[in-house]
Amino acid sequence: MDFEFVTDVTGQPLAKCDIESEAFGDWLSHDIGTDRAAITSLIDTLQQLLDRQRADYQFTGKIYHLIIADDEVEIFHNNNDLAHSEFEDEDLDGPVAGCGLVEFKHLLENWLAFIG
Repeated sequence: MDFEFVTDVTGQPLAKCDIESEAFGDWLSHDIGTDRAAITSLIDTLQQLLDRQRADYQFTGKIYHLIIADDEVEIFHNNNDLAHSEFEDEDLDGPVAGCGLVEFKHLLENWLAFIG
């Protein structure tokens, strides 16, 4: 997954991911934002999954829902708050994006470093 982090005119951090992974950028920017505790907790959980200390994990945010299992991370829309998402026309039955655990952990570690 290719990504870059920028700040908008108000100084808020924004994540931009490649077209196949756009939802992860939207999730970072608007759902998890600068919540360092949540990001650190997710990174710790991902390490537990990678170390096979845990079988799966789910994370429900304001806009998106993550399902992490079988070395894959899939991101779905929460059906309760599509108004804030730029992806509201996507198929709601399946994931809007997915990636591997290592790739996702790398994204989160870089986001945490970016937001300081």
